[in-house]
Amino acid sequence: MDMDRPRRVNGLSRPYTPAQVSTWVFLPCLVVEFVFFVTPVLPLAASVPVTLVLVGLAALSAYLAYIAMKINPQDPRLDATSTEAVEEGPTKQCWICDKQVGQKSMHCKYCNKCVDHFDHHCMWLNTCVGKANYPYFFRTMLAITFLLLVHGVTQIVLLVATLTKKGSTRDRTENWFGSSGDPTIALVVVWCIFLFFDLCAFSLIVQLLAFHLRLRKEGLTTYAYIVRDNQRRREKTKLDNELAAKRGQALQRAKDEGRSCYQCQLQWGGLIRKACGTDVCDPLREPRKAEEGRGGPEVIPVATSREEGLETVREASPQKHS
Repeated sequence: MDMDRPRRVNGLSRPYTPAQVSTWVFLPCLVVEFVFFVTPVLPLAASVPVTLVLVGLAALSAYLAYIAMKINPQDPRLDATSTEAVEEGPTKQCWICDKQVGQKSMHCKYCNKCVDHFDHHCMWLNTCVGKANYPYFFRTMLAITFLLLVHGVTQIVLLVATLTKKGSTRDRTENWFGSSGDPTIALVVVWCIFLFFDLCAFSLIVQLLAFHLRLRKEGLTTYAYIVRDNQRRREKTKLDNELAAKRGQALQRAKDEGRSCYQCQLQWGGLIRKACGTDVCDPLREPRKAEEGRGGPEVIPVATSREEGLETVREASPQKHS
């Protein structure tokens, strides 16, 4: 462990981050705005149940997020006095913590500790997400998704009804907020402001949820996905460089032999491959293309750094994911 910085126990440990504090402000604001500016304008038959559903989802989101932040996801091997059962299995040395930790544990530079089955460090919860708190993190995403969906759809319905002057929405608005002036305009402005925040937050949370659903389907963590993606990028860059060198040699050879048609085909084939990602018109094939699908053990390198406390991750015969 880096002795210059204290080890953060969980997401409730200081220092708090701006992203974390913003969630503490945003969630109560959603509920307050709904209760004071949406609930009174809804028809009575829908007002009570919709409000109860939204408040319930907000409470559930806050509770799940609190549990995810409160749980300490560190590797149990770090605490010699821990009574928690330690899984038997391969270990590795963390040079920062100076301890033997699980093979899937990683050192988080933000929390300054090794996290068991490290997934990622969540800036919104201000805590690492690992084996111990990942289920609560995932449920938090689900609860917030449904919360934003109910909040946003309800306001869209009211906006459409108000702007098209259908139903008695305007009458209920005047009865609740008074008939002096035109309270409908102010109400529409408030709805539009919060609807904008709903759409922004909903787009972010849905992308995150879809990403983690994909990870769960493939049996990967966020960290393992990043390692795999970086390895594929490095491999693709290497193949592209080899192909570019091969193309240069072929162009020079075609020029020396006076094969202008083949030279033109090489040039246009390279441009089409780069623009469209297809090699249909390219007379060249990627180096080692024929080796794909043979299987066999593969080593995925991860940069080893004493500062980051990362060890080499090896995966034998990795599965091919679509």
